[in-house]
Amino acid sequence: MLPAIFLCALFLHAQDAPPQEPPADAKSLLDTGNIAYMKGDYETARQSYLKAWDAVQQTPPEDPQRYDVLKRLVAVRSAVGEFKDANDYLQAAINWREQTLGLADPKITEDLLQSVSLYRGMKDYGQALVVLNRVLSMHVRESNFDSVLVADDYSRMAQIYLEQSKPEDAVSPLNTSLAIRTRLGGPLDPSMVYDLDRMGAVETTLREYDKAENAFRHALVIRESLFGKMNADLIPDVDGMAYALFGQKKYDEAEAAYLRLIGLWTASVGDDHPMIAITLDKVAVFYAEQKKFDQAKEQADHANAIRAKFLAEGLSEQASEQFSEGNKEQTVALYQRAVKALDPPNPIYDKLQKELADMLNTIAPMSPKSLTKKPPATTAKKKQ
Repeated sequence: MLPAIFLCALFLHAQDAPPQEPPADAKSLLDTGNIAYMKGDYETARQSYLKAWDAVQQTPPEDPQRYDVLKRLVAVRSAVGEFKDANDYLQAAINWREQTLGLADPKITEDLLQSVSLYRGMKDYGQALVVLNRVLSMHVRESNFDSVLVADDYSRMAQIYLEQSKPEDAVSPLNTSLAIRTRLGGPLDPSMVYDLDRMGAVETTLREYDKAENAFRHALVIRESLFGKMNADLIPDVDGMAYALFGQKKYDEAEAAYLRLIGLWTASVGDDHPMIAITLDKVAVFYAEQKKFDQAKEQADHANAIRAKFLAEGLSEQASEQFSEGNKEQTVALYQRAVKALDPPNPIYDKLQKELADMLNTIAPMSPKSLTKKPPATTAKKKQ
């Protein structure tokens, strides 16, 4: 039920204002607020919604516009991170539905779920779980235990435990959610992948690597059934499975998974993207753990070369901007940094290094007055 103090505040806001011209009708005020809201002007929207709340005080208590105005206020306060304020308005909206339409009104569960989200935003996880358990009971009564609604509630429960850094408490609700979804849709039900991903991450945190492998492999099979074997959506599961296999010291299987991970990233973003470097770092650690230091160094050098190329391209872009502004000193300094970053030589960036060095040799003798246009683009920029 709504705290009495908040109801009083709403009543006083409506009753104690000084006499003014008759307020505009609530609908037009809501429309005005919605226009501001869609532009991201949340304070203007809030003022319009508060005026709309004043206006609906002249209507019968059961007028649905009262609920609509309160829900708009919930949205506009949530948008600026004022979750407590938003939740107070939401409790008023829930109170209106309970008083006007009865406790069995199905819309109440939706509003209660929104309240769960707001409590999570406030990091009041205890109250979030209290409200979520109320919703869970309502969903069981409405739809039986084996239902998507109940499975979703257990998924939310697990997420709250994870937000509290309690991975061990998240295991049971995740298992319950997965069991319900399996009974409803079979072992390849696409709705299972998110909970399987969470389960894999939880078991990895708990160092239950065999269970983590099973979860990631299960999610991977579902995603392969939906997207094929070379889709970027497979990346998180292949990544998680590779680490789980590594944790079990199944080195041959882990190596195959890491090579597949590199292939997926390459197909998705190209062979010189920073994400490739991050993946190569993981592979370097994997080889080093096995004391395969030559292979570890090869992967680490490859990763660093990709990062060096990325840095040099960024410095080259900055140098190009300084060149167009006629700032010779800054242009030369940036190109020098770019060239220095590409050392020692590496096939990944040797061509770029030569182009930048040639650019530097061309610009260095020039007078500042001649720097009026952008320098020619490097091969890397042309490809973009």
